[in-house]
Amino acid sequence: MSLRLRLALFIALAIALALLLQGFLGYAGFERLQMGNLERELDAYLGRIALQLEGRRAPPRLFRRERDDDESRASGLMPLDHLRDGALLAPLPNPTPAGSIAHARLVREGEVLREWGRFPTEVPLSDSLEARLEQNWLYKSLRLGPNIYLQGALEASQVRASLAGYRQTVLFTALVVALLGAWVAWLVSGPALRPLRHLQEAARRVADSGDLSLRVPAEGSGELFHLSQTFNQMLERLAAFRQREAEFTRNAAHELRTPLTALRLQLDTQQQGLASPEETLAVVREEVERMSRLSESLLTLAREGRGQKVGLDLAQLAREAASRAGVPYRGPETLKLSGDPFLLAQALENLLNNAQKYAPKAAVQVELEATPDQAFAILRVRDEGPGMLPEVTKRATEPFYRAPGVRVPGHGLGLSVVAQVARAHQGRLVLLPNQPQGLQAELWIRLTEG
Repeated sequence: MSLRLRLALFIALAIALALLLQGFLGYAGFERLQMGNLERELDAYLGRIALQLEGRRAPPRLFRRERDDDESRASGLMPLDHLRDGALLAPLPNPTPAGSIAHARLVREGEVLREWGRFPTEVPLSDSLEARLEQNWLYKSLRLGPNIYLQGALEASQVRASLAGYRQTVLFTALVVALLGAWVAWLVSGPALRPLRHLQEAARRVADSGDLSLRVPAEGSGELFHLSQTFNQMLERLAAFRQREAEFTRNAAHELRTPLTALRLQLDTQQQGLASPEETLAVVREEVERMSRLSESLLTLAREGRGQKVGLDLAQLAREAASRAGVPYRGPETLKLSGDPFLLAQALENLLNNAQKYAPKAAVQVELEATPDQAFAILRVRDEGPGMLPEVTKRATEPFYRAPGVRVPGHGLGLSVVAQVARAHQGRLVLLPNQPQGLQAELWIRLTEG
């Protein structure tokens, strides 16, 4: 079942339930009103008959409990059970309400003494003082004295027909309006769900073809618009992942070939007796370290420089790196932030290696400071070497880029890794000329405390 159809059915169901609830409440009020009016007519009818029996114009005595003779004499009223049967059986007219069919009967100790009209047989003999409904008759009793009561019945077929008509109207209205609501929801949901259909179609094409260049039109509004944007961003990230995977595979195969070839040649040389075991072991150790550094750099680039960020002291990390490299450190004693200590240490080590590699006899120092607005920490490595030409600076962070004419051994990945680590910490790598000569590499890291 499509989302559009489910939405239309949900709207229809919601409308039907709302109308049925409203209709039920209205029906309950209408039923109370109609039955209340009918019960008042029945009370008036029984009251008129009771007045005829008592032979006076006073309100009838409605005994909710039996009274003894002393209480009756004290009230000045004579209970009807003290009247002679002839008085009870005296002919009296049937005071039927206008436009209604009503019957009554006088009962004493379960025996019917007389009837007004033809009392319906479906109404049971009952002395209940509460109104009850039996088929099309509303009936109740009026206690006139101990062991004697007046039972009346009033036809309720018109009221019941009105209630049945009300129910049918409610059901029919709920059905018609629910169908109309479903139809309107079906028409309106078509354009509203068009971005979702485009998204579904694009996802199907991507799954079938593997083409990550497909994009979903950014249309619609609200959540569907943001969903389309998010889907396009996901495709862009997936395309970038695929590109990095291809580059990693290609670069790893290309760069690892050189040390592996050197290892093979050295082993062949040692096997032929042209090199001593000590010389072979030194070459193997050097090439293994080279492959290890290369692998770490490639892996850092492949994972976008992402790492596990924890709270750390960048000043302590910079001091330790400067101490290992044998260069001075200038900066605060402590600077707390949230970052990946392994990636930051690797980035700083790459900067120091580059400075010492390209300026082996020049002075190098590590500096650390925070920007005036305390938004970034700047980790700076200065050297007084030959520096970089402007056209080389623009491409220095490209993977495997080597400046023309450079004879220093390397892979061209050091600054690429540093730039990737900077982006992972919401910062950037800035390469500037040093005064009076040389290069200063600034690693900007956003200050977020862990």
